[in-house]
Amino acid sequence: MDGKVIITIIYLLVVTGAELVMTYHSVILGLWIYAILLLSLIASSTLSIKQKTTLERALSERDLLRSTLLGLRGQNLRVTVLPWSRPRKKFKDSSIHREYDFSNLMKCLTLAPLIRMLSTSMPVAPLEQIYWFIVINIPLFVIAVLLIKSQMLTKGFIGLRLGDWKIQFPIAMTGFFLGFMDYSLLRPSPLIASLTPETLLIPAAILMIFTGFSEELIFRGLIQTHTEKLTGKLYGLIFTSVLFASMHIGWQSPPDLLFVFGVGLFYGYVFQKTRSLTGITLSHGITNITMFLLAPFLL
Repeated sequence: MDGKVIITIIYLLVVTGAELVMTYHSVILGLWIYAILLLSLIASSTLSIKQKTTLERALSERDLLRSTLLGLRGQNLRVTVLPWSRPRKKFKDSSIHREYDFSNLMKCLTLAPLIRMLSTSMPVAPLEQIYWFIVINIPLFVIAVLLIKSQMLTKGFIGLRLGDWKIQFPIAMTGFFLGFMDYSLLRPSPLIASLTPETLLIPAAILMIFTGFSEELIFRGLIQTHTEKLTGKLYGLIFTSVLFASMHIGWQSPPDLLFVFGVGLFYGYVFQKTRSLTGITLSHGITNITMFLLAPFLL
């Protein structure tokens, strides 16, 4: 098995372990595990960049030597072109690009630990619970944008395009069904005092932007896309879905974990086929709106 794939599996195990520790044993210990994981990801990304730079330098020197030797041959001088001085474009491209892809993935994987560390440690207690999503997700948005800019990712690469509305609209509407299903499993308390247009509008917008769009950008737009590029579509889909589900361990509901894993597979598969975040973002947002704002008053 590829060493880089093994690293992603270890990452999943550590995240799952940290979530279990925080939920059932000690929040502080769980945060320490996440802090160590975060530092390890940063170190791994840095080492990968150094390896890529070293490889690029070595290959550049080899290419320069090859050009010099070929130039001497052009002057009718007797020069033996050594085997290692011959072009290996495939090796050059695959090795450098793979290190670059791995480095980018390691950077994006820092977002999952940051989600939990921010949601646990930020001073949001004085605020109404609905506004916690804003406080927690704004730093994540900033980091995600910085990653997108630093990696020079295009809008199409991360799924920031509308797509075909004949496909995206039905996908978005699945959010109502998923929301009622999730509510039946968890029965969370409503995030609003009463169900009226006045009390519904702002909380619904917050959930749509700061859970729907934010989480889909992070999990499908960045993490799944980079994992697929490094390991292939099937593993990328499963890896991201397991990671997405593990971040819901705190609800202490095994049936809900299976449900969220299934939703992650659904969203990930739709994203693979459409390369658009539009439908799954709306579905995700509507799911949370239904679960936290509508279903508690309707069921």
